[in-house]
Amino acid sequence: MFYLSFNGMEFLACHGVLPEEKETPQKFMVDIRIETDQIIEAANTDNIKYALDYVGVYEKVKDIMMNNQWNLIETMAAAISTTLMEKYDEMIISVYTRVTKMNPPIEGFVGNISCEYSAFAPREEGDFYDIDNEYAYEDDDGNLISFPRL
Repeated sequence: MFYLSFNGMEFLACHGVLPEEKETPQKFMVDIRIETDQIIEAANTDNIKYALDYVGVYEKVKDIMMNNQWNLIETMAAAISTTLMEKYDEMIISVYTRVTKMNPPIEGFVGNISCEYSAFAPREEGDFYDIDNEYAYEDDDGNLISFPRL
């Protein structure tokens, strides 16, 4: 299993609920982690033609952040994960996305606010998922049963 992380993608964009957020660009940071098992050939051959297109991934995230106007970081995180899953569906098992609003307009609050979202490719019945330090599987009724990784 391979994990590709794109950390610290910074965007100045107009997202938010307040009118001033829709007019004045704010700083957002986006981090994604892509899980894939389809790039083993790239690792074995050191040939870029078998690798995930890093520039294409970044450009898709940039397009989502810069060419839309979202009220919520929750919507942004879900849009990024699901869009990447759709675009690279043959290569990606899961996409974890964290969108951080670096300076939310909250009086007296000097930190940042993040939303994290994960999207998973459809699985065959009985396949195991690997979810943030837990393993999980679907039971016969489609319920996700998880347990900690030892």
